[in-house]
Amino acid sequence: MTHIVAIGTAVPESTYRQQEIHHLLYPGQGEASSRAGMIFARSAIATRHSVLADPAFLLGNPGTEARNRVYVEEAHALAARAIRRCLKQAGLGPEAVDLLVVVSCTGVETPGLDLTLAAALGMHQDMRRTCILGMGCYAAFPGLQRAQDFVAAHPGKRALVVCVELCTLHLQADESDENLVATALFGDGAAAALVGAGPGPAIVDTCTLTAYDTAEHMSFKLTDHGFKMHLSSYVPKILEANVEGLLDRLLAPHGLTHADIAQWAIHPGGRKILDHVQARLGLTDAQVAASRRVLKEHGNMSSPTVLFVLDELQPEPGEWGVMMAFGPGLTLEAALLRWA
Repeated sequence: MTHIVAIGTAVPESTYRQQEIHHLLYPGQGEASSRAGMIFARSAIATRHSVLADPAFLLGNPGTEARNRVYVEEAHALAARAIRRCLKQAGLGPEAVDLLVVVSCTGVETPGLDLTLAAALGMHQDMRRTCILGMGCYAAFPGLQRAQDFVAAHPGKRALVVCVELCTLHLQADESDENLVATALFGDGAAAALVGAGPGPAIVDTCTLTAYDTAEHMSFKLTDHGFKMHLSSYVPKILEANVEGLLDRLLAPHGLTHADIAQWAIHPGGRKILDHVQARLGLTDAQVAASRRVLKEHGNMSSPTVLFVLDELQPEPGEWGVMMAFGPGLTLEAALLRWA
């Protein structure tokens, strides 16, 4: 059985309070600023991090090339920090990695981060590499599954998954309600997870559910001015309607129910999403405290976020855990974990 041996996280140095971002993108006292203020205030987010040392960069509505240029420069540095922290925790060097999986949806370059990171960190030249791009907030799960499959097929080998997203590069001043929600929500971050034999939670099983008829409710579309995020107000209710069925499919084959799960790492896609999922699954405030803490301190960082939550948990030996995330599709992903 494969384990998540170590996790390393990193955020940019620039930290912004919600009010700062609100007043930058929606200045004045107009209707848009008033609606934005209400949405920002209800987000349950206190601070977010950005690679933009000067967020006024966004005021000129920069083109996709300009935004992506920043991504190429900054994503490499942030991902490298997360990887180094992960490997340091595991007591290993970069040469110990046999597969590198890079997960991202907020920029693109070829050759990509998989190659530049491997070269800069000194990973060996016959190491395998995989990129998982464009899948959004749940993409850590396909990354971990690729790592798990590799380790299972090559006993004794190690795989490293790094998720890096620079969501703030794509914030827009669009006054639509859907864009206001996205602008109030997303931040930047990176997280790396080492998968192999060793300590840490075992990945016992995984499960996926996609509601194909709801794809239009969550999207991330390329425009001439970066990626435009769309989040429908129906997303929390759609997730609430599907999350219990997903959990039953994950737990039932192992003779488990919700009551057997002590540790919960739920992707904080937003305050309402956490509220609806908590209510549907009957979770206590303590069981979702890590998710709410990550949301408050970092916002939604897309794919790395659930690994930030997992890193916050303090399990006891023998406890069962569930890690869960949601994203475009609408897609729901879950993993069953157990600590030795």
